[in-house]
Amino acid sequence: MMGMYFHFGVTETAILFSNWRTDDWQGILGSMIGIILLGAIYEGLKNYREHLFLRTTLMNRHTLAKPTRRKALFSAIHLLQTLLHMIQLILGYFLMFIFMTYNVWLALAVVIGTGLGYWIFAWDKCTNEHTDCCG
Repeated sequence: MMGMYFHFGVTETAILFSNWRTDDWQGILGSMIGIILLGAIYEGLKNYREHLFLRTTLMNRHTLAKPTRRKALFSAIHLLQTLLHMIQLILGYFLMFIFMTYNVWLALAVVIGTGLGYWIFAWDKCTNEHTDCCG
């Protein structure tokens, strides 16, 4: 039974999958790098979906005829958004499960990865004319 407390160890018997194991610093560091990338990809995907939504919303405002529910439901952009949503959901649960190993190094990698991803991919939220966070 795994302890439900944060620990600083380098030995993990299963991270997401039974064959993803670490027993030394090299293993935990390699896992951290992979988890940081996973977190950044998660944030990039989340921001890309937001970008697609805003672009689609702007395009729909400029058209004269509003698409029917059926046409919108089966549109290529909505199907793409649905697929990306499912991938984002899976990645989010992967990150949550990694955090739930209660390994401080892996939890830190999740936080660093999502923070790095937000920094890289969400910078344009600062350029909105209604905000003044960029100075």
